[in-house]
Amino acid sequence: MIEEVMMKYILFCAAIGLISGDRGGKVAFTALLSKHTTVGAYAVVKYDRVLTNWGGAYQPTTGVFTAPYNGLYSISCTLMSDPINYAHASITKNGKKMSVVFSNTKTYPHASQTLQLLLNKGDKIWIQNRNGRKTIFHDHGYSNVFSGFLIDEL
Repeated sequence: MIEEVMMKYILFCAAIGLISGDRGGKVAFTALLSKHTTVGAYAVVKYDRVLTNWGGAYQPTTGVFTAPYNGLYSISCTLMSDPINYAHASITKNGKKMSVVFSNTKTYPHASQTLQLLLNKGDKIWIQNRNGRKTIFHDHGYSNVFSGFLIDEL
């Protein structure tokens, strides 16, 4: 179902001109955690269940998206911590924290952010655990998401 919703969203964005592809740039990815995942202090979150990787710019073995074109990109992150710990995660660009999402303990709260970023070809984006300790991300294959797409090639 998630795959169908994401595809409809991408097609909708293309239909209204948010994803133009006028210059040949076709980039979109969505990746999730397939299970509860322990992430080390300040480590990159490696989303291992790839739903979409149009253009091949996301690498699940490293958790890093590399911009294949200069352009305006939409990058999103959704976070859910395990009830035994809180979690802070950042959308990180080339080692620089761009934003932080937070999920508290003792419940199952979701937190998410979407950024529109101007990226140069070769810029790297990843989600990073911002806690100074290992953190458990709660998941059964659908709660923690990292996604992005090229809005327009510049």
